[in-house]
Amino acid sequence: MNNRDAAQIERIAEEVSFIQKSVLGKSKEMFLQDELLQRAMTMALITIGECANHLSEAFLEQNDEIEWFKIVAVRNIAVHGYWQLNMEQIWQALIDDIPVLNSFLKGFAL
Repeated sequence: MNNRDAAQIERIAEEVSFIQKSVLGKSKEMFLQDELLQRAMTMALITIGECANHLSEAFLEQNDEIEWFKIVAVRNIAVHGYWQLNMEQIWQALIDDIPVLNSFLKGFAL
């Protein structure tokens, strides 16, 4: 892994950690009623998507078990069409996809 990829992965790991701390003990209903939390989690997902968008092609090909294109797509929707975001889908991503990404990241010495 080159230095640029390492820096992107480290930032993604920071955002994943922030998300996991922020939703710990929260229910879907609590999330859907908390606009501040929704916006914070959306910004964290945007940051993850931006970092993923700057990973090298070689890294993406070597680590294709993660659906990087979907991560970048969420970022693009959030940045360019925020009104299109469905907070129930965001919640599902936080609960289902972030733990998978976190497990993947544990394979790197950060």
